[in-house]
Amino acid sequence: MDTLIHGTGPVKIIAIHGIQGTNRVWLPLARQLASHCTFILPNLPGRGERQSCSESDMTLEAFATVIEDTVHQYINDGQPYILAGWSMGVSVALAFLGRKRAALPDKLILLSGVPDISQVSWFTQTTPAGLLSEIQEREQRLKLQDAADHHAVMWTWQSIAQRSLRDQCQSVTMPCLVMSGARDEDSPLLLVTQFSDLIADATVLTIENAGHSLLTENTDTVSAGVTDFLNLE
Repeated sequence: MDTLIHGTGPVKIIAIHGIQGTNRVWLPLARQLASHCTFILPNLPGRGERQSCSESDMTLEAFATVIEDTVHQYINDGQPYILAGWSMGVSVALAFLGRKRAALPDKLILLSGVPDISQVSWFTQTTPAGLLSEIQEREQRLKLQDAADHHAVMWTWQSIAQRSLRDQCQSVTMPCLVMSGARDEDSPLLLVTQFSDLIADATVLTIENAGHSLLTENTDTVSAGVTDFLNLE
């Protein structure tokens, strides 16, 4: 597995990146919380050192298996941990919870994601050439570093574009923090706030004047919200 570990704190956080990024998108937050938390950051297939993957690896089910393997490898029996997801990582986290094949987290953090992917339009092109061009444009717009392989992103989008994770939200019984930017065009606030109706114990925080890239552009605010939610101080 291609997994990055950052931090020395007692609180373990398994954090999942988005459709076009890699595990390194979490590093700004991990650095701020390094004394409180240990971040366990797996790369999904098609990202980082795992770019030699096939189209069949680019599904939410395959990604959920990566998280299951991560839990088995890094979380001891009975040990508490936090599960976090950003953007598509939110959907991966929900898919993981719905399968119930590994120990469940004590708390859940969902950033810039939606319960129903079919309601967003991260990409609109339908031909491979058009979609690959749009993927490059979105990568530049979001200022992604260490971005995913473009074909991996294309295959992932083709697999998940019509997926809804609303039913999986019923599996969320633990406290959940939902954070979103008020100006997020990729995961609009109106869709994000649907989590309030779907998850029983959800706290929704909105960051004003923020877009989709909360982890890199609003790190201080996200850090403050996570610190309060996890009672780190």
